[in-house]
Amino acid sequence: MKTKELVIALYQAFGNRDRAALEHLCDPAISWHQNPGFPGGGVHVGIDAILQNVFEANTARWKVFEFKILNLIAEDDTVVVEGVYVVEGRTHQRVEVQTAHVFTLANGRICKFQQYCDTKTLWDHYPG
Repeated sequence: MKTKELVIALYQAFGNRDRAALEHLCDPAISWHQNPGFPGGGVHVGIDAILQNVFEANTARWKVFEFKILNLIAEDDTVVVEGVYVVEGRTHQRVEVQTAHVFTLANGRICKFQQYCDTKTLWDHYPG
């Protein structure tokens, strides 16, 4: 699987909550880095930690939390994904927040995720 296709498959697996696919696509020790200023931000290692502390937490935290891919750029073992989070929180209006995801691959699997995000806009609409 090519690098872009691998990352697209990862987004689909998360969207479908397909744990088996995630385990196939990701290194067991995948390191997931969310901006420190992002709600629930920090570093999470392994599929269990990512599912619990990122995806389930965002689902619980926001009325709506989605990611739209705008562009993918692949070079060697790095894939950069430009996109927007679509969130709805305490303001009861949906906003789009610019973000970029950088994936690092090794041995045909995703081993690192790094998020860059406009965290102020998220906090302005934070449901808490």
